[in-house]
Amino acid sequence: MTATEPRMGVMKQIAQLCADKGVGVFVIAPGSRSAPLTIALAQQPELTCRVVYDERSAGYIALGLAQQLGGPVGLVCTSGTAALNFAPAVAEAFYQQVPLLVLTADRPPEWIDQQDNQAIHQRGLYEPHCRGSYELPVDYAHPDAVWHALRTVSEAIERTRSLAPGPVHINVPLREPLYPPEETSAATNRVPAATQLRSIDRLLQKRIDVPPAWPQLAPQTWATLIATWNSAGPKLIVAGMHPPEPDLRNALSQLGQQPDVAVVADITANVFPEGTPLYRWDAVLGTKDEATLSAMQPDLVISFGGPIVSKYLKQLLRNHPPKAQWHVNPTGDAPDTYQCLTHVLPMRPAEFFPELEARLTLAPRATASTYAAQWLELERRAGQAVANFLEAAPFGEFQAFYRVMQALPAGSRLQIGNSMPIRYANFIAHIPGLSLDRVNSNRGTSGIDGTVSTAVGAALATDRLTTLITGDLAFFYDRNGLWHRHVPANLRIVVLNNHGGGIFDSIDGPDRLARGLQETYFLTPQPLTAERTAADHGLDYYHAVDAAGLQAVLPAFFEPQQRAAILEIETDMGVNSQVFRSFKHLLAGLA
Repeated sequence: MTATEPRMGVMKQIAQLCADKGVGVFVIAPGSRSAPLTIALAQQPELTCRVVYDERSAGYIALGLAQQLGGPVGLVCTSGTAALNFAPAVAEAFYQQVPLLVLTADRPPEWIDQQDNQAIHQRGLYEPHCRGSYELPVDYAHPDAVWHALRTVSEAIERTRSLAPGPVHINVPLREPLYPPEETSAATNRVPAATQLRSIDRLLQKRIDVPPAWPQLAPQTWATLIATWNSAGPKLIVAGMHPPEPDLRNALSQLGQQPDVAVVADITANVFPEGTPLYRWDAVLGTKDEATLSAMQPDLVISFGGPIVSKYLKQLLRNHPPKAQWHVNPTGDAPDTYQCLTHVLPMRPAEFFPELEARLTLAPRATASTYAAQWLELERRAGQAVANFLEAAPFGEFQAFYRVMQALPAGSRLQIGNSMPIRYANFIAHIPGLSLDRVNSNRGTSGIDGTVSTAVGAALATDRLTTLITGDLAFFYDRNGLWHRHVPANLRIVVLNNHGGGIFDSIDGPDRLARGLQETYFLTPQPLTAERTAADHGLDYYHAVDAAGLQAVLPAFFEPQQRAAILEIETDMGVNSQVFRSFKHLLAGLA
């Protein structure tokens, strides 16, 4: 028996264990130190392995896949700085609660800090931005080491999808030789039976499964909550970033029909259109009319989900705090975003709100509140004002975003880049008559670094058309997200190219700097276009510089095609900034 054979058997069993426990997709960044693990995964017929050369892109592609699949996706890389490049995606997955199983190959411990190649400190590399950190044994000659390795992988997989799902890291130190002897790398792809330290039957006996279990509230707690609800005045339900849940949408719709209840939702909350009729609520809260803002002040706020985009909502609740705020979160974590948190309710939102609606139905009450009616009237005015403004505004990225949203095919999926695109999206929120399958954005850490890669992963997870709308800096920063063989034909990328960091000419603060300082250090002008990127990676390319040109290319752009496509919309940064200032001025006058 050669020195590599016990390890080869363990690696094969780890691959089988991943397949058995539902980690069916791996994104692998090539490297030599990770060869034993890569070979085992590639030879496991139940796994789908995708090779992505850039580790940062690989991490975000895995994020996009897991985001859409709703289960853990595996990530593999070699040792050294390769592992560091997974860190941005790991942090985003941590705050989005997206399950990733991250396996980093490593030098054996005796060679760390000995000036050996690609050797850095990898144990606990992603802490505190992961749900768990583990390290496998270096040697597998003793049966207990095999037991320890398989038990560790099983536990790690369960941690990825626990009550608080997210990334889990397994560091895998590997000694040379890294490749199997020539006689065991033949076409049969089989490790000789003599090297199998545990049979598959024995492996399954050591598999550790953790059935899902969700916390519930005690009957006396429900009695207190219902009493508080009934005694409270206006109630505002705030939906943050959350995956689609039909039961949740239905419950929010029912609750929102009560005269003293309004439901507002971030575009990434995935409750439109059924969950609430308030699509332009963010625009409503842009008013500077104090009487209107005072009328919008709730007595009780019930929030759930992840971060929201709206700065106006944060200002409303911080400046006009409610008497109570409940945050529904199964883990019991207590983010005090609005500085008015009073209760954390440890339940899944998809179970809490249907239960709340059912209990209220059993104890109906009369109320003369006009809170919901006021919101609906303001929604009507704001919706008309926003539509009129976008129809009449000079052509720029805001109007272009609106036109693209109107052209999205029903039932498709949308990924939205950070900076200005997500702000435009939240103001537009929903196009009447259009129902999207789901909307996502990397709002966990709100970075631009993996925008394209995440969208690629999201498109790989489904046959549905998946559209990314992003700015130019985010697109060019992450072009390596297209540098592999897996770019799917159902991907559409819309690049809003204003040739620089246009957000720093639109938000308050940078626009007050001296022009030279602002331009050099914040706007960062760039002359690039996406045409050569499309050609380099074999994507179809569309281009527009005005409203007529955009309307002309949109139908063909969204048609089913044999390969992915990029639509580049070039606009003037100065025009974009002036349009957005005019838009905020319009909102300020709403009442």
